[in-house]
Amino acid sequence: MSALRALAGAAAIATAATVVTAVPAAAHTSEHVRCRTSALIAAITKANAQGFGEFSLARGCVYDFTAPFSGDDATPPITVPVHIDGNGATLRRSTTANLFRLLEVATGGKATLSDLTIENGKVTGDGGGLLVQSGGTIHATSVLVKGNTAGNNGGGIENLGTLRFVRSRVADNSAAGSGGGISSESSASVISTSVEGNTAGRFFGGGVFNDSVITITRSSITGNRVTAGDGGGLWNNHRMTVDDSTIVDNTASDHGGGVTNAQLGRATFNRSTIAKNTAGLLAGGIYNVDSGSYLVLNRSSVTKNKAADAPGGVFNDVGDTVVNKHSPITGNRPTNCVGSPSPVAGCTG
Repeated sequence: MSALRALAGAAAIATAATVVTAVPAAAHTSEHVRCRTSALIAAITKANAQGFGEFSLARGCVYDFTAPFSGDDATPPITVPVHIDGNGATLRRSTTANLFRLLEVATGGKATLSDLTIENGKVTGDGGGLLVQSGGTIHATSVLVKGNTAGNNGGGIENLGTLRFVRSRVADNSAAGSGGGISSESSASVISTSVEGNTAGRFFGGGVFNDSVITITRSSITGNRVTAGDGGGLWNNHRMTVDDSTIVDNTASDHGGGVTNAQLGRATFNRSTIAKNTAGLLAGGIYNVDSGSYLVLNRSSVTKNKAADAPGGVFNDVGDTVVNKHSPITGNRPTNCVGSPSPVAGCTG
């Protein structure tokens, strides 16, 4: 009997030895960043070193950068997943400082931003306020990108990676080249966001320049302009889908005051409004140009746009296609579609 008890005891010990107590994974805690530019630089540096960062900025603080951390950047390029709760803070280049942008997300970096203002960045190249490199990602909610300048493309934002802007504003930025507000050469989505008052000095897209795949949903593209080129509000030469949005009061010195769809671009507008835009030459509303471009208007209106020369509403070039699904094209000056080289379905006058 004692031998049986000994065996039972040994089995119990062996069983207990195999039991592993689960230890909860350590949770990331948000780090508070004092109202100093050096503190923010240190926080990003630390995040890059440890592979992750989560921090909140000082409430309402203006982080006023007087010099770049390195090269064209006020802060270290973000190379890892980083969450920044802005708490109403502003990242700003001092008006007396040399040229640099405020944030760059490098390959492998993923910046999640909220409640933050990016202001007065200025560079000779691309991305005056924000630059997303290939393989980088920015997800922004309640972010204002304001008053930034690029000597080339993307006055507010240059996107070469993945960009998602939600309930945000891109306002009063300028680019000497294309994309006064946003220049996107990779995947982008703009949701419930205002792109307003931006300027492209030459070429294309006062508000948004798209050379990849972009979706614009429940957003407003207003008061943007190109001073020497086409596409005052939007320029597309790849694939653009615009849902439940307004393109209003934009201006192009040349063509497409509201929208230019070019170079085999495929643009679809669903339940959207293109109105009161102005072109210095042709097509105050939409300029669909370069053989093979394809435009769909689905329950969208093109109204009250104007151009110096006919048509004022929609221009459809030779070899291009406009599909009209229950979309009125009316009240444009000097004509709605008369003067277009190719017919525009459902359009008269």
